[in-house]
Amino acid sequence: MVNVEKHESLLSDCKTWLESLKSRKVHINHLRNELYKAAAGKTDMEYLKEVEHYHNLFHIQQINIHDLKHKIKSHIAEAERHPNFGHKIPHHNLEIQYNFLIKDIDQLSKDFLLFVKTS
Repeated sequence: MVNVEKHESLLSDCKTWLESLKSRKVHINHLRNELYKAAAGKTDMEYLKEVEHYHNLFHIQQINIHDLKHKIKSHIAEAERHPNFGHKIPHHNLEIQYNFLIKDIDQLSKDFLLFVKTS
């Protein structure tokens, strides 16, 4: 049996992750807009290949955010439906996925900002 504190902590983690993913999605949209501004008027093919590369990476991360948000929402629904069932392992697996995605997005952001700065 799961105690109330652990159950509430699990739900709180999930809600925090969802809010963080929401802000990362906004951040990626901002980076994409910066990409479009940086690419305006450029004709160098190598530069435009990099622009396309970042455009694709931003799109992929948007999909990853969407997919993880869906998994987290399903996890919340399952935890609320069956609060006395142990959700520790699925929760831990989601936490690993969340941390990996955040790390990946942060690195993409750093790489992109360096690209724009040196262009």
